Amino acid sequence: MKYVNYCIIAIVSLVMSSGSIKTDTPSIGYHPGSIIPNIVLNDVEGKSLDLSEFKGKKVVVNFWAAYDAQSRATNVQLYNFITKNYPDIEFISISFDENKSVYEKTILWDKMNGNSNFCDAKGTESEIYKEFRLEEGFKNFVINEDGVIAATNTSIQQLKTMF
Repeated sequence: MKYVNYCIIAIVSLVMSSGSIKTDTPSIGYHPGSIIPNIVLNDVEGKSLDLSEFKGKKVVVNFWAAYDAQSRATNVQLYNFITKNYPDIEFISISFDENKSVYEKTILWDKMNGNSNFCDAKGTESEIYKEFRLEEGFKNFVINEDGVIAATNTSIQQLKTMF
């Protein structure tokens, strides 16, 4: 009787696992292996961002705010490291500061040059903020050429091993 129970459990497990559908195309999501949802943003300076335009390129998207010291420091470190060592990788910095002057001064103080800086002045009320669940903490995403998330919350040390 003991073996019969094991056989029944094994058969049920096989039947349950064979019912799942697997495709070669990853689903849209927020975790490694998923396609990152498209980000479309018109920022406080009138610049627009459409993440889908970067398909075919490696991209690092970093979310941050000036009021969050850790996310701000990570933003500067990632920006400096990527622009210095990997000019073929696009770096996109998205701030959630509601005050335009705070955002602009922070970018200036942090010496963040270029067109890769964006600000969603809706702050915590932003759809992007909510969609990416940033209330749990600011994050960064490494995205491959196919738009698939390769890693999240990566450090500079981790980026060195990835590229």
